[in-house]
Amino acid sequence: MEQPSYLAIDHIAYATRSTEKTSAFFTALGFEVLFHKQPIDTFGVLITKLRSPAGEIVEVVEPLRADSVVSRLLVNVEACVYHVAFRVGDMQATQASLASLGGVTVTTPMAIPYPATAEHRSLTTSHMFHPAVGLFEITG
Repeated sequence: MEQPSYLAIDHIAYATRSTEKTSAFFTALGFEVLFHKQPIDTFGVLITKLRSPAGEIVEVVEPLRADSVVSRLLVNVEACVYHVAFRVGDMQATQASLASLGGVTVTTPMAIPYPATAEHRSLTTSHMFHPAVGLFEITG
């Protein structure tokens, strides 16, 4: 099988009960807020994107409803790493390769469903799960 075409880490997402507290941590490190608390009704969350001076992206995900997946992750903690998104060159080949290793597709490939940078508006994303790493995302 063809090797996945990994390019870079696209972003790291944190689940949090308080976007303000989590964002304050990253802004203290020099990150700038790109989007603040944009609702994604499909997933029941609010998304905030921040960018470091070097260009790395952090996504802060706060539950919008008690029944969102993020709410269930935060039962015993205030915040946690939610997922890492990997930028890939070939979504289909990467998804097939990771599936052959036990990866399970959680969301079918879709246009990025939240406010995105100009660069991200042309990309596709899919969430997957693997027992060895948990939830992750591939974007390309």
